[in-house]
Parts: sequence; structure tokens; C-alpha cells
Amino acid sequence: MTLVEEKAAPTARELVDRVRALRPMLRAQQDDAEQRGHYGEEVHRALVDADLYRLLTPRRYGGLEVDLSTYARLVIEVSRGDPSTGWCYGLGHNHNLTTASHWGREAQDEVFAAPGGYYRASHSIAGAGRAVRVDGGYRVSARSPYQSGVPWSTHSTVNAVVEGETRPDGSPLLIAAIVPHAEVTVLDDWGGDRTLGLRGSGSNTVVVSDVVVPEHRVCRFDWITHDYTGPSVGTELHGNPLYLGPVAGFLHMSLASPVVGAAKAALDEYEQIIDSRTSPFPPFQPRREDPLHQLDLGTAMTMVDAAEAIVVRCGDLYMEYAADAVERGVPFTLEMDARLYGMAQRASELASEAVGVLFRSAGSSAAMAGHPMQRYYRDVAMVRTHLSSQYSWTAMKIAQVHLGLRVGPY
Repeated sequence: MTLVEEKAAPTARELVDRVRALRPMLRAQQDDAEQRGHYGEEVHRALVDADLYRLLTPRRYGGLEVDLSTYARLVIEVSRGDPSTGWCYGLGHNHNLTTASHWGREAQDEVFAAPGGYYRASHSIAGAGRAVRVDGGYRVSARSPYQSGVPWSTHSTVNAVVEGETRPDGSPLLIAAIVPHAEVTVLDDWGGDRTLGLRGSGSNTVVVSDVVVPEHRVCRFDWITHDYTGPSVGTELHGNPLYLGPVAGFLHMSLASPVVGAAKAALDEYEQIIDSRTSPFPPFQPRREDPLHQLDLGTAMTMVDAAEAIVVRCGDLYMEYAADAVERGVPFTLEMDARLYGMAQRASELASEAVGVLFRSAGSSAAMAGHPMQRYYRDVAMVRTHLSSQYSWTAMKIAQVHLGLRVGPY
């Protein structure tokens, strides 16, 4: 029995159509979003109306519980309209999944209490604060940068090391604490010219100052090495393998989806360029008729198609592995999760390299400030600086996991 009255759920096709209809709006607001640091009220209301904040919310709270391949397709489509908006939207909504997977019923009943289960909790693992156990919970202080999606969040999730407590192996005890938006300070440190790209991603720093977080809104942050054999807190509460809880593959699938969306946007822009401009040398033919421009377009198209297929397949495999764990007791292992992570990384790499091909081929005018192609190039370049995009570094650790030489986070 759900806590809210169910309404007819839109199909995956209907959801995709809704997002595609938003593309002109998303593209029209890109400059404003970059200056502001995040998308504005008009886009926010459109995302609400399109049910996009309900995708990963459990049905008992009015959500849709879409599978992860559908979710990836939708984040790609939002990002095709504007990669920064896709990043801000997706990285804020992702944590509906992790919250429903790792926190207990009391916390979920509380945070998903808004109409339609509207809940967004930005979460960054870029830094860990300090926590002290007190009666009924923890006193937390943290400065957490890169909390993507926080401008439209209801809560922020921050990591903290518990003072004086360790895990069984002697390592520090790390917790994740959900803090209501009213109890955090969001610094004005994103947007404008502060970063090369993703200027509209809402990746502000969150500061938590001496806030007491009740026990039920705290869980151990051991999500990478957790034993995912059989049911979890989330699957027992919601009856859906979606909420089992592995995060590594899902994390990078979520990071790769906006990059694929940026690449699809770059393809759209490139076609407009070669349709409207002639080659710079005789016979001065339309660029669409020039074999070299055709080569660049075809090369980028195949790279983007492959990248999208990889991301969608990651979502399918995640759901298969989770179902096997819950229904058959087959562990969703660290290696499975690591290899999903690696697949999504390669998708991101392919998509970002496709943008590079198109940017170089588009001509110098496309590198001017304010040109969409320049924006997409900046956005994917920014993603390439992300820790999770360091492909060789990660590849080594995936091999170590496969060879039994690594059992901890990679």
C-alpha cells in the first residue's frame, strides 16, 4: 500500500516525448543558466510538470520507479537541450535512488513527505566533514564542495568522519547525513566565469555548521564495499531490485549521460553549421557536400551512437544484476559494479571525443564566446577534469579488483 494516491504512470516513450518538447526552452536559457549558475524557475516548473522529479522516487511516495536505462535516456535528452541543466537536474535527482536504497523507513517517510514525493538531495564525496556522536544522533560540521543540483534541492547529503569510532578493519567510520536545506549554507561560488564549463550545473559548496542530525537520517557510507547479496533495506521496503544499493556503476552512468547529451547537442549544431556555410576554398560548395565534413559528421555520429548504447546497456545490466541478487541470491559483486563503472567511463570518453571532432571541424567562428559549439566543448572538457573521468587510473584499479588484488574503493 502506498502512502499517496497513485495516478496513471506515463510510459517511457511519453516521458521522452515530454523532454524533447522542452528542448527549445532548455537551449534558449543556456546563457542565463551559465550566468546564474543553475537553471531558473521556468525550467524547474517544466521539469515538475513533466514528472521528471518523480523518476527514481519510490511508488509508495508517489514516484515512478523507472528502470535505469529509461532514466539514462531521459537525462541524455535533458542534456541534449543543455548539458549544464542535465548535469544539475540529474545529479540532484540521482540521490532519490541512493536514499531509497540505504536509509530506513523513518528517514524515507520524512524526506519524501512532500507532494508527489518531491525530494532532491545533492551529495558530493569530494570532501568529508567531522561528526561527533550525541544523544539521538550526530553533531555534524562539514564543508562539502561540488554539490551539483543543490539550488533546487530540499536537502543536502554530506559525508563525515565520526570522531573516536572506527570500522571493524580499523579504518575511519564514514557516515552520510541528510540535512534539510534550511539547516545548510549554500555558498555563491558557482556560475559565471568561475569555471571553464558546466557553469549552469549548480555545483555549489554546501556548509554544515554544528548541526545535530538525528540517527534515522544517518547511514554508513560503505556503499562501494557493502555486501550486496540478497535483499537490502531498500528492496525490503519497496519490493523492487532497483533499490538494492550498489553505486559505482550508477554513479558514472549518471555522469556519462550528460556528456552523451552534450555530444548529441553538438551533432545538432554541427549539422546547422554545414547546412548554412560553404567551404572556404573553391569550388565553394555547401559544407554538407564536402567529403571531409561528411567524414567528420559520420565519425562523430557513430561515436555518439555507440556511447549512448553503452550507457543504456549499463542501465540494463545494473537491473539484471540487482534482480539476480534479490531474487536468486547471486551477489552483485564489487567487480560487477566496477566494470559497469568502466563501461560508462568509456561511453563518456567516446562522447567527449566526438564533441572534439565536431568542434575542430566546425571552424573558428564556432569557438567564439556564446556559440553553442563552444559551450558544448567547454562542458565536456570540464567533465574530463572530474576524478571519475581519469580513465587509466580507474582501469588499473578495475584490473586489480578482477585479479583479487583490491577489495576497497577504487
